[in-house]
Amino acid sequence: MLRRKLTETTSFKMVLKKVEELDSQIFLQLYDSHYLRKKNIIRFAKVFSFFGSLFFWGLLWLVLGIYGLITKDYLLFLLITGGFQQSIIIHILIKHVLVKRKRPYIALKERGVKQEDELIREECSFPSGHVTFFLFFGYIFAFTFNCWVVLILFIWLAIIMAISRLVLGMHFPLDVIAGFGFGTLYAFLFLGLTYHFWLDFYYWIGDIVKQIFWFFFPN
Repeated sequence: MLRRKLTETTSFKMVLKKVEELDSQIFLQLYDSHYLRKKNIIRFAKVFSFFGSLFFWGLLWLVLGIYGLITKDYLLFLLITGGFQQSIIIHILIKHVLVKRKRPYIALKERGVKQEDELIREECSFPSGHVTFFLFFGYIFAFTFNCWVVLILFIWLAIIMAISRLVLGMHFPLDVIAGFGFGTLYAFLFLGLTYHFWLDFYYWIGDIVKQIFWFFFPN
């Protein structure tokens, strides 16, 4: 029994290694493509990647918070807050504890792959956080406004985001493909199962804050 388990584990590792090697080969073919190495393409990828970064989503989160204070409509703000908090825990465990795959500019440095996104300092690659959370927030926007055309738009933009991450040497093809899967998984777990609990929790916190700082929240 033990020998069988060891054999199965070894076989799985061999298959995984072959998949990673094939993934690396596909990445290098795309990365070295004459069309994707044009300066305008790289410049566009850098700019577009910003819209998938935590800096951009953090700024948007602040804007939505201010919007909520003005309009008293906190739904989208709270959905993004709760959804991100729940999903980032899962994401960190997968990316930095379970998988721990190195980014292309580290694993393939000797092949000339460069780090071209100065905002990123973490070394782990799988899955792509840019693609994952871009799509995840797309689900939240579509859910909030009950408009699935919004989700279709986010899917197309997420495809562009995935290509941009490849161009910048930040992710392998499997990383960005997995990003679509994990973005959908996080959305199912949050919007399908837990978002009510997060809303109740934050509205409860809000009531407490209003009672303590009542002079900031006149009726």
